[in-house]
Amino acid sequence: MKFWSPRVLPVTAAVLGVPTLLAPDSTTAGLTYGLAFLLIVVGAWLAVHAEARHRLPRALMAAALTVWLSGDLVYSVLTWRFGELGDVSAADVFWVSGYPLLAAGLISMVRARTTGRLREATLDGLAMATVVGVLFWQFLIQPEITDEAASAAMIIGAFYPFGDVLLFVAGALLVLAPGNRRGPTGYLLTALTITFLGDVVITVLSAVLSDFDTGRLDFLLLLANSLFAAALWHRDTDRPEKGRTGVERVHSARLVFLGIALITLPVLSQLHVHDNAHGHAVPWIASILLTTIIFARFVLVVRDQEHAKAALAHRVAHDDLTGLVNRQELHARLTAALGRGDGPVVHFLDLNGFKAINDRYGHSAGDFVLTEVAQRLNRQAHPNDIVARLGGDEFVVVTEDTADAGKVSERIRDAVRAEIVFHGHRLEVDASIGVASAADLNHPNSDLLLATADEAMYRVKRHRRNSTAEARGHDSAPVRLTV
Repeated sequence: MKFWSPRVLPVTAAVLGVPTLLAPDSTTAGLTYGLAFLLIVVGAWLAVHAEARHRLPRALMAAALTVWLSGDLVYSVLTWRFGELGDVSAADVFWVSGYPLLAAGLISMVRARTTGRLREATLDGLAMATVVGVLFWQFLIQPEITDEAASAAMIIGAFYPFGDVLLFVAGALLVLAPGNRRGPTGYLLTALTITFLGDVVITVLSAVLSDFDTGRLDFLLLLANSLFAAALWHRDTDRPEKGRTGVERVHSARLVFLGIALITLPVLSQLHVHDNAHGHAVPWIASILLTTIIFARFVLVVRDQEHAKAALAHRVAHDDLTGLVNRQELHARLTAALGRGDGPVVHFLDLNGFKAINDRYGHSAGDFVLTEVAQRLNRQAHPNDIVARLGGDEFVVVTEDTADAGKVSERIRDAVRAEIVFHGHRLEVDASIGVASAADLNHPNSDLLLATADEAMYRVKRHRRNSTAEARGHDSAPVRLTV
């Protein structure tokens, strides 16, 4: 398909649709219109076949176009066989069925391409769709309702405006949902706008200008259908935009939609366009629905703010890599712990062999080791213990067990020394641990406790180095270092 562009479909539809615009009842118009629509449907299904991934959205949209073409064919056959048809016919079943299929395809496409949640965008779209539905009810459906029993023409006629409301919701999601809005989005929005306005204009002109041949406007619907089919050929139709995350700025159209929705319903409720039970009940029902939507939207905003504040507070107090308490939060918790019981015991850890792993296997291996050590320290810690990372390969475990600090340090060291497997490599690290107890210090504070434990850790590290060097001097065989 390198030698053709999807734009061929709209151009072909525009050329072949000219006879429909000029002389809709002519044989030429019938033939060219049918040929153009057939090419559109074939092009849509070829697009479905050409793209292996996410076929469902494309298939639903192609099915909608197929159903609409089938409705046109049924109408032509019935007209040829029985002459002029009434207000409704079997073709209307096909035409009405196309709206939910197309809306489902568009919504599935948005779900496939989006990089974030759809709840907010869906609620915003439903808010505006509620207003559009009330407008259609007041000015298009309500005038056709009489006191007589509902007729088939009345029921079928009511489905068309609500089909347009479905398309409006799908269009709102295209605009409001996060994700890729490039390429085919312009085709789809243009097609939805033409379809939406075309249906409204046809309905209005049928009521206002009885002599106007609304068949001329089938040209617009043909053009819209060609744009739907052309959009299916874009490979980015339902793909998330690269480099995007799920966090995006709120689209300005959302505020406009909500503002219009909040203003329109109160105005309509005061107009009393139709002074009957339906005329009063529908605006009230819509107001309740809109209030519910706005309330749900408000709740989501408040909860998102709460989650954002909680995430920010956690990030301020915790290390980004390991999730452990950071230096600033450690000082705050140590200060609080100094006012309880016998005071805390600080175990200051420095990893032995970490630099060798970082140099040999890279920073990704180093980060993996730090994360694994952090998880092990968390698992062996008691509920009231504090586990922190000060930076680099330095960790701190604060306990309130003053009885046997030596056993606690040994337990911590055993947890750190366990073998770590990274991409098939067996890595080992050890820990030098210095201990400082608040009970052994005069006027202890967090800085003094950490400094004392840090000094004790360096004494342990120097002792180990001296012991290793001494062992190497006396033994002919080299001593295996833990790396």
